[in-house]
Amino acid sequence: MEQEENKQEKMAKFILEMRKVRNLTQKELAGQLGVTDKAVSKWERAVSSPDISLLLPLAKALGVSVGELLNGERDEAMLEEKAKAVVDEALKYSHRSASRRVQRLWELLFAGMSLSFLLAGVVCFICDFALSRKLSWSLLVAVSLLVAWGILTPFFLAEKRRLQKSLLVLTVLIFPYLMALSLLLEVQLLRTMGLYIAAAGLLGLWGVYGILTRVWSRNRYLALGMTFSLCIAEEYGIDRIIDAFLKAASQQQSLCYLEEFAMLMLAALCFGLAAIKRRAKEKSS
Repeated sequence: MEQEENKQEKMAKFILEMRKVRNLTQKELAGQLGVTDKAVSKWERAVSSPDISLLLPLAKALGVSVGELLNGERDEAMLEEKAKAVVDEALKYSHRSASRRVQRLWELLFAGMSLSFLLAGVVCFICDFALSRKLSWSLLVAVSLLVAWGILTPFFLAEKRRLQKSLLVLTVLIFPYLMALSLLLEVQLLRTMGLYIAAAGLLGLWGVYGILTRVWSRNRYLALGMTFSLCIAEEYGIDRIIDAFLKAASQQQSLCYLEEFAMLMLAALCFGLAAIKRRAKEKSS
């Protein structure tokens, strides 16, 4: 019995304390609960206890849980949990706000780019028609602008993997683009040699992308060495494609060999630095 009285007194003091913390008068608290201020006074003097139906609204009015109200004290563990949850939510909100601001900036840049592309196309159409009374070279510009806009769209609007998505669009559009140029310019090589060169170029671009995304973070020198090696293979392959279609060796073959030799030296230097870095890391560990 004495324990019950002590518990009631503890709850009474807790109600009084939390009411003052909330800057509420007995009358204001009573108004929220639909009781008289005399009832609140009796609770705070431990003369009587709140009815069980009032525990939930009373706890809500005082900003505590029902468990805390019945125990007559704040649950410190619960307070720490709530504080941590508030901090986490604040950090998440800050991150979301920053992300939204960055995304809006990208959207504004995309809108500016789209408007400039549109204006460039319109100006070209007007100039072409004014000079020749028909559309000729402006069609090339329009097709090129449209393809460029398609490639850049995911780079500006995608939230993740912007470069990867732009490369994917480039992969899809490059071959139709070459076919369109071939028809507009009436150049057969764009439908034959151009397609092979484009395929080789795409393989090189995807290769460089794979190296930079998978190797760069582990060893930059190794990534650079692999990139230079891939560029050598890429240049050699494109030169062979050109030679095969033109049935003659390139007039700048010696210059190409010089460029390939320079990239080979750079690749060897990068591989050497990568090996040194790896050995130094192994010794330190």
